[in-house]
Amino acid sequence: MGTSDGTVIGTTKIAGSGPAAARWNLVLLSDGYRASEMAQYATDADNFVAHLFTTPPFSDNAFFGARYSDAINVWRVDVSSTDSGADDPVTCGGTGASPATYFDASFCNRGIKRLLLVNNTTATNVANAQVPQWHMIMAMVNTPIYGGGGGAVATFSMAPGANEIGVHEMGHTAFGLADEYEYWAGCGVDTNRNNHPAVEPVEPNVTIDSNRATIKWGSLIDAATPMPTTSNPNCANCDSQPSPVPAATVGAFEGAHYYHCDAFRPEYDCKMRALNHDFCAVCRGVIRSTLWPFVPKRRIPEWDEGIWDRIFEFDWVSDPVPWDVFRLLEVLRRSRGRSQPALRDELSELLTRIDQMDVGQLRTTLLRVKASMARLDAASKMIEAKIAEGLSAGPGA
Repeated sequence: MGTSDGTVIGTTKIAGSGPAAARWNLVLLSDGYRASEMAQYATDADNFVAHLFTTPPFSDNAFFGARYSDAINVWRVDVSSTDSGADDPVTCGGTGASPATYFDASFCNRGIKRLLLVNNTTATNVANAQVPQWHMIMAMVNTPIYGGGGGAVATFSMAPGANEIGVHEMGHTAFGLADEYEYWAGCGVDTNRNNHPAVEPVEPNVTIDSNRATIKWGSLIDAATPMPTTSNPNCANCDSQPSPVPAATVGAFEGAHYYHCDAFRPEYDCKMRALNHDFCAVCRGVIRSTLWPFVPKRRIPEWDEGIWDRIFEFDWVSDPVPWDVFRLLEVLRRSRGRSQPALRDELSELLTRIDQMDVGQLRTTLLRVKASMARLDAASKMIEAKIAEGLSAGPGA
């Protein structure tokens, strides 16, 4: 089964106001939709995009009326399949169904029924042909069975809550975020997930470090918040205790990265832990910093145009957090002769850890590196445009 079981019909841009070269491009692919079901796929894709764009931080203001969602172009690639649905192997308690679909979507990967994957090579080839400037590929699979996956190509099914599944999986594939829940097969099912290995995860939203002075997201933790904020009293199972602090408090909550103990998440709940919650503050920061270079910037003639260089120098690189007027004033203050804070050499730190990573961590790191490369590419294009502008203006520019 595969590409002989369907047809690539065409591509439609369904969201976004800028050219592909200037925006962050999300490519949606259909799998398990027959030719007669393509209208339903178009509706499903529209519903997903509407949900995504109303989810913080995509819905947050980024720059003088522009939202982070304005950074994104969404391309719907219509691909018909011979049959509807996805493979549902009996080894995971499924029906045994094996429909003929273009991308070979299947549940029951790595022994987990909900883990839904497609043929990544086929999906990438289609995306390359249809939208070569893509940043992320996501397959929407026409089945009511719950599932999804956040690998190199993200997937989600059309089960109840489908759009939330899709946004969660996007957190993995697009932004390199880890799962913040504390199980693999399930709470009360896992027997080998008691204690996290003593290796720091590469993902930005999980850690084995609960020390206030050294934890990754220490700058977001209030001095009054206890550390660790929760501790699992029984490492043989998931921790069921309620949060001892108000919602949205950033701290170190034990139980994350598929382990009951010795791994911590930033907030008690997050979309990377459970659907129908907001992204935690750490995840929101990563998403914003990834999309910021692609947000359309409106020119304000009466301002010093050099301010944009200083904004990138001080805030995009060293402190990519939500924008507000006070931070903008701080950029102006620092740009008038104040010294720039020293930047941590993250590349050197990363290179020292590569040999200690497993395959999953390497894949996640690769996604983060590619996202950073996309940001740098966007910055280089802005710099080149500025140089060209200066050259065209003549020697006095």
